[in-house]
Amino acid sequence: MTVSLLGCQPKTDGEPAASEDVTTVDNHAEHDHEGHDHESHNDMDVHEGHDHEGHDHSEHASNSTPFSCEPTATIGLYYHTDATPQIAHLLIDGIEYDLTAVSGSDALTDKTIYTSDIGLDDTHGIIWQVDGDNATLLNKTLNSDVPIDEEEVIFDCHKS
Repeated sequence: MTVSLLGCQPKTDGEPAASEDVTTVDNHAEHDHEGHDHESHNDMDVHEGHDHEGHDHSEHASNSTPFSCEPTATIGLYYHTDATPQIAHLLIDGIEYDLTAVSGSDALTDKTIYTSDIGLDDTHGIIWQVDGDNATLLNKTLNSDVPIDEEEVIFDCHKS
């Protein structure tokens, strides 16, 4: 490959004339796209801090309990009971959130509380507070000790 820098460097009168042979360089011609499917990357399901080995989302979707929520939303709920601490998986708008049970959930009200630092936006985590067939999804203020009863309610839900 020959590249001419003609016009890129000053020429003095004593220098011989630069070669007029100019080779056009087509960098894309040497770029091989065979065997490289850009679309294959689009189906990757990635959650930060979430290990997917041996983890089947379809199992959660088929075994989940639907909750009807206000304002309008449906949340699928699936519990992992084989590990400590207990994990709740919430399926919201096709995205699964893994929440961990808070030790000593609210014994006074029989509410079970699950939390995650990953939320519906980049600035909040989420809290899933369950009381029988009713549940509340709340924002969780990150890096703060805001009491749950002062957190913003996202959805009020009832088991469907």
